[in-house]
Amino acid sequence: MRYICLMNDANVRLSPEELALASDAGVMLTKNNVIAKVYELFGSIAELQQQEILAMEKDLETAIEIAPKISRGEGYLGLPYVILDYPRYFRPHDVFAIRTMFWWGNFFSVTLHMKGNYREHFQEKLIGNYALVKEMGFHACIGPDEWEHHFGDDNYLPVDMIDEDEWLVLYTARDFTKLALKFPISGFNEMKQDLMVAYKNIIRLLAR
Repeated sequence: MRYICLMNDANVRLSPEELALASDAGVMLTKNNVIAKVYELFGSIAELQQQEILAMEKDLETAIEIAPKISRGEGYLGLPYVILDYPRYFRPHDVFAIRTMFWWGNFFSVTLHMKGNYREHFQEKLIGNYALVKEMGFHACIGPDEWEHHFGDDNYLPVDMIDEDEWLVLYTARDFTKLALKFPISGFNEMKQDLMVAYKNIIRLLAR
């Protein structure tokens, strides 16, 4: 059976910029090379994370038994990404994860994600350590969807813009907690150190 597709010719035309990109194989080769280097970076970080998290072995015994995972995708809000999850305990009602993320054209980030029993276990420390969370420069998730990662005003808010009374209200307003630190991609060559400092700060926060 033959199908005839009727379209406005304008819908299938390329702009000069689009033509230039489509004609340049180097664009995709460069992109693939960047992603490969992010994978390499995350692989080296994963080894260090496994050493650092041992300080919380008693609190996270089940979660840290699961090996780190690096994965990638092409379409978070239309852009490529790479993520490293460790720990990565994801269950329907219980979550404990520290996610390191590279999002093309936007940022690197390190995010603490807790839900259910883990969130309850660390509740007193997170609520009581408001001053430390603020001092460390964290952003707190204020959005309703725990699987959104962008730092738009409707999803994350710097903790230094939240007063202590609002901190308690924010914590109790949802059934999950996400705290994140982000870094500009321009700092790629020093990113390993920055991401590990962020990871250690999360451990410090929870172990305090």
